[in-house]
Amino acid sequence: MPMKHRDMIKQSDMNNNTNRILLALILSVFILGACDQKSEKDTRAVIEGDYLPFDEYIFLNRVTANNVKIVDSAMLADGQKFQFNVRSEEEAIFRLSHKELFPLMVIVKNGDTVRVKQTNDKAWPYKVSGSEECMLLVDYLERLNRDHYNIDSLAEIFHQSQGHPEFMRIREELNDQFIQIHEEHKEYAREFVTAHPSSLASIVVVNGFFKEFALFHQHDDFNYYEVIDEALMERMPTNKHVVDFHLQVDNIRAAKEYEFEAKMRLSPGRLVPEFEIPANDGKMVGPQNFKGGVLLIYFWSAADAKSRQINPVIKAAYDQFNKYGFNVLAISFDKDASIWKNAIKLDELPGVHASDLKGAGSPVQKLFNLKMQLPAYFLIDPKGRIFDHDKDFSKLQESMIEIYQQKPDY
Repeated sequence: MPMKHRDMIKQSDMNNNTNRILLALILSVFILGACDQKSEKDTRAVIEGDYLPFDEYIFLNRVTANNVKIVDSAMLADGQKFQFNVRSEEEAIFRLSHKELFPLMVIVKNGDTVRVKQTNDKAWPYKVSGSEECMLLVDYLERLNRDHYNIDSLAEIFHQSQGHPEFMRIREELNDQFIQIHEEHKEYAREFVTAHPSSLASIVVVNGFFKEFALFHQHDDFNYYEVIDEALMERMPTNKHVVDFHLQVDNIRAAKEYEFEAKMRLSPGRLVPEFEIPANDGKMVGPQNFKGGVLLIYFWSAADAKSRQINPVIKAAYDQFNKYGFNVLAISFDKDASIWKNAIKLDELPGVHASDLKGAGSPVQKLFNLKMQLPAYFLIDPKGRIFDHDKDFSKLQESMIEIYQQKPDY
């Protein structure tokens, strides 16, 4: 065979081998890519289901401590089936919302599948399947919504009975039933978080409401928050929900410590905290300017209706005891100077008037731990010590008589 012909055959074989190699590489990349896509899809969380006919959107929201964000939506008109694929490396809380139905919260992570089927049950219109963690939350939400449904039924009976001759008796019976359902649900919520402290569902429960009533008081029920926080931090310390809840618990703890410190600092017998605040004549004034006589520090606001109702009580106390050296330092937490000064004139409020016109942002408001629960008073003895403080002004007259009857303290 001529040399030139052999070279041509050899070159053709090389080209064929190259083409086969390229084809194999292309196929391998395609197969690997398809596998990657399949693997990526398989590792996502799936939330799927079907609802009864509604020509409306269903929304999927990601729930965090400070935000509820829509991440996907589906129109239910076409077959009423939906499927959401979400990516979450860790357990996360999502909420399905539809304007005709109760919101449904679920807990998922990559690889989980939650299936939701709507039913005709008016109290709880869902059948749900999911992970054990997810079903803990769903089971609690079912109990909550069934109890809400019972309360709504009582409200309906109440409205229908308003013309009944025995309405007062019926109202009392309904009120007793409401209290019983409420108390039983509070007990159930406490049993739930005690049994499942390491579940994200317990974060939802401990921060939840029964109608408009909080189920747990952050200070009085703080032990429940601590138990949940400890269990969750041990189980999944890097989870976003757990980190946020841990910060919430730290903030509650700090607030409790501040409350305790404020209670001790402002207790009777302690020296009144010193401060200065602009008076209505432009000069700075504070309790230190009134030592030697009995002083009533009166916290109020011209914009607060209850304060305006109490102003005549302050005037009466001033008129009765001023001849004994009694004075009033009336501190307003208003922001509008004209409203504040007009109220002083209109109500004939006596004493020395002061305000920094910062409203709830006034440092004095925080110094006395008032939380803008107005009006309030602190009664100060001639030595500058707190004799009494309260928000109940019915006790003021009694305290005034008592402070003037006490023996001199030298």
